Amino acid sequence: MKYKKMALVLALGVGLSACNNQKPAENNANTEVSQEANNDKVDEKKVEKTNQNMESTSVYTSFYPIYNLTKQIAGDKFEVKSFTNLKTESHGWEPSAKDIADLTDSQLMFINGAGMEEWEESLEGSSDIELVNTSENVELIKGSHDHVHEHEDHDHAHEEENHDHEDHDHAHEEESHDHEDHDHAHEEENHDHEDQDHAHEHEHSHSHGEFDPHTWLSPKNGLAQAKVIADKLSEIDPANKDYYMENYKKIEDELNAMIDEYTEKFEKLENKNFLVSHQAFGYLARDFGLNQIALTSLTSTEDADAKTLKEAVDEAKNLGINTIFYEMGGSSKSADTIANELGANTVPLNTLEFATDEELNNDTTYQDLIKYNLEELYKSMAK
Repeated sequence: MKYKKMALVLALGVGLSACNNQKPAENNANTEVSQEANNDKVDEKKVEKTNQNMESTSVYTSFYPIYNLTKQIAGDKFEVKSFTNLKTESHGWEPSAKDIADLTDSQLMFINGAGMEEWEESLEGSSDIELVNTSENVELIKGSHDHVHEHEDHDHAHEEENHDHEDHDHAHEEESHDHEDHDHAHEEENHDHEDQDHAHEHEHSHSHGEFDPHTWLSPKNGLAQAKVIADKLSEIDPANKDYYMENYKKIEDELNAMIDEYTEKFEKLENKNFLVSHQAFGYLARDFGLNQIALTSLTSTEDADAKTLKEAVDEAKNLGINTIFYEMGGSSKSADTIANELGANTVPLNTLEFATDEELNNDTTYQDLIKYNLEELYKSMAK
């Protein structure tokens, strides 16, 4: 009996041992399934976290028109910042060390391109931020002197060519232009100074490079630049591509309607000339078949000199111009002088190089400001 009990105990022990030997394999299988499920959850969390980070990531823009277009397209998916002060003149601005250091919280910056951002090279080696050129698909215009100064250059060359006749010209100048005090001795004394001023003017006009940088002032270009912004945002945040493209489509529809409307309006006009203080509307003039006459160069914000003003008055009389435009937010002194001579009106045009508090507070769009310019130009020519 004793032996039977011992055998029974041994048998039970073997059975339990066999059961125990099977359970680890079962547990291992369950552990592998559980681990895969956990991995899937981790991956989902990573994707969710990436999307959350993408939505909270900021993007920079170089100045107001690029800022406004980007803000419209990015909506609530990105925090849109401006590298420059939105309420100050963009020409000649240079970033500080702090400005550059602040770029570390963003992966890219949309710039106008075409040489507008004179500080672009200062970021090389100082920041890893990607600069996206929104003018990459725009047909650029070569930088040049304004129309009035082309006449001045021609006159200067003519003066050089006729140097042998200076005595005769001097007598004629005294007879015709006593009020200008163009005596021969004074002309000789200041001849080198005139050349120096002309060289400085040429250098200043081309400080942005070889191209006219004011691409954004034509709605056709603005449309192309908005598309670059929408495409890039869709590239870095593909999950929200439809959102960006839908916002771009709103801009596209508004600008195309505007382009069609004013193309038809301008085509019906006989007078397509306009006189401005700042040579900023070359792209707009090209795209709508208009003739821009400017008092100063591409980048100058100073008032024109007396000789330029006199030439502008003569030009305006010949072309039947009755409205003199000046830069909104800038000096109207030159425009007022010409207008007083002609009995003409003065009207501001918006270069969009900076924004007012009212424009920022009211969410005034790029499209609103471009349409204002087109309407004012049209009204001046339709009179």
